[in-house]
Amino acid sequence: MDAVSLSTLLSEQAMQRADAPLIVDVSRTWTYEDVAAAIRQVATALHLVGIAPGDRVGVHCNKGAEGFIGMHAIVSAGAVAVPLDPGSPAARLSGICERMQIDVIISHAPRKKTLVEMHAIRPLRHLIGLDAPADGIAAIGPDELALLDGTNPVDASPDDRAYIITTSGSTGEPKGIIHTHASGLAYADMTVRNYGMTPNDRVSDIAPHHFDISTHSLWSVPRAGASNVVISEPYQRLPASHSQRLQDEAVTFWYSVPFLLHQLVLRGDLANRDLSALRWVHFGGEVISANVIAEMMSHCPNARFANIFGPAETNQSTLSVIDEPPSADDPLSIGFPVDNTEVVITSVGADMPTEQNRVGVGEKGEMWTHTPQLMEGYWDNPERNEHVLKNVDGKRYYRSGDLASVDDSGELSFFGRVDHQVKVRGFRIELEGIELELEQLDGADHVVVGILRAQSGEDELVAGLLGLSDDFDEADFLRSAASVLPAYAVPTHTVRIDTPTFTGSGKLDRRALREHAVSIVKEPAK
Repeated sequence: MDAVSLSTLLSEQAMQRADAPLIVDVSRTWTYEDVAAAIRQVATALHLVGIAPGDRVGVHCNKGAEGFIGMHAIVSAGAVAVPLDPGSPAARLSGICERMQIDVIISHAPRKKTLVEMHAIRPLRHLIGLDAPADGIAAIGPDELALLDGTNPVDASPDDRAYIITTSGSTGEPKGIIHTHASGLAYADMTVRNYGMTPNDRVSDIAPHHFDISTHSLWSVPRAGASNVVISEPYQRLPASHSQRLQDEAVTFWYSVPFLLHQLVLRGDLANRDLSALRWVHFGGEVISANVIAEMMSHCPNARFANIFGPAETNQSTLSVIDEPPSADDPLSIGFPVDNTEVVITSVGADMPTEQNRVGVGEKGEMWTHTPQLMEGYWDNPERNEHVLKNVDGKRYYRSGDLASVDDSGELSFFGRVDHQVKVRGFRIELEGIELELEQLDGADHVVVGILRAQSGEDELVAGLLGLSDDFDEADFLRSAASVLPAYAVPTHTVRIDTPTFTGSGKLDRRALREHAVSIVKEPAK
């Protein structure tokens, strides 16, 4: 294919594969031409309501074909797609729209209530894809869309903005991560090339579109001419149904967060499933237990496993292919930089990724990444951009805030976040490293570790335990912890957390859970 931008990616593929399946949902299979025709109609509607190249347009849809079509229609029209979390409250979404000057949203009927609430907070100019949900809201509904003649895609330039992923930083304030057509297409090309994706692949489409993993289904799948098999939220909540769908649709490529992989292992009835069609199982975004990988491997005889590492700012930075069940004694490697990507490890706090700031082999430091998949920058945040984006010898590097080391073969290991480093009794530790060690032990599915300032003035570790086994014994758990952790890293307190909380992208909200665990110790129930 000759596409040099995301705007023509789908239309070019549809010319070659018109009748091939692109989106396989429970109720309907959409061919490439079905999707391309719908994209042309929605793009026409955007032009009719005055959307110009560079304007931001929101996409507020549940998982399914409508969100995929909306994202592609916006970039096809030369505008900038901003996927909005369907699980977020109206006030938060209105705040994002205010900051990015979004007043046109592509949506559908299931999001009607939230859209009405958003309009009451900050008026929306037009909705596309559903009939007007309330008086005073202009809309172009499904019947009107079906009557529109299609508009040819805008021939966007590689450096034009294509989409913005909004993600919460450590403070909870949404950051807008701007990707261009060039960075999005570079990611699609890299994944197709690295994993040998072909038109025969059937890829699990799990992540909501406001989560960066979704770019795999949005851009990589049509780049390869492959098919997306939608795993909607109801299937994700029921692991046995999730695994049944993987079997029934002969999914060849699974990619999501470790939490869902863990749920499949625990409750997916995998012993009664045929997952022989799977040839890749990818996970990323948070740490994962070696035991979970080993168990999943036993049910996927033909699959290769891979740990995908990289923030939304770089799409993907490194890849670790796992061909044998990993040892629980060794931390999972994050592998080697992917194609056309360079990773530099500097001393923590170094302001530039120059040679003199690099740490030695095996030493921990801060990760910087240079890649064609790198974002343009953060929306309306020049101070942050100046801090994390640096130019060295004509190359743009991104300061990730990740702690890592590199060995003499170039393989990288991850040790948590710079901002998750804490000192306990004078020793510097990484909370995520302790969590990973504790999750390897028997008794709890997941563990979060927070810091409590005791009355003595010393900091103490609090372990929040999720998914406890029926025979869980706290004393046994702490004895096991003492056998794998130095004394200063063994939690002083353990608390049970019955209800996990998640980020908008489906990952465990470890920051919120740490705070909750500490609050239980500080203010015990009476």
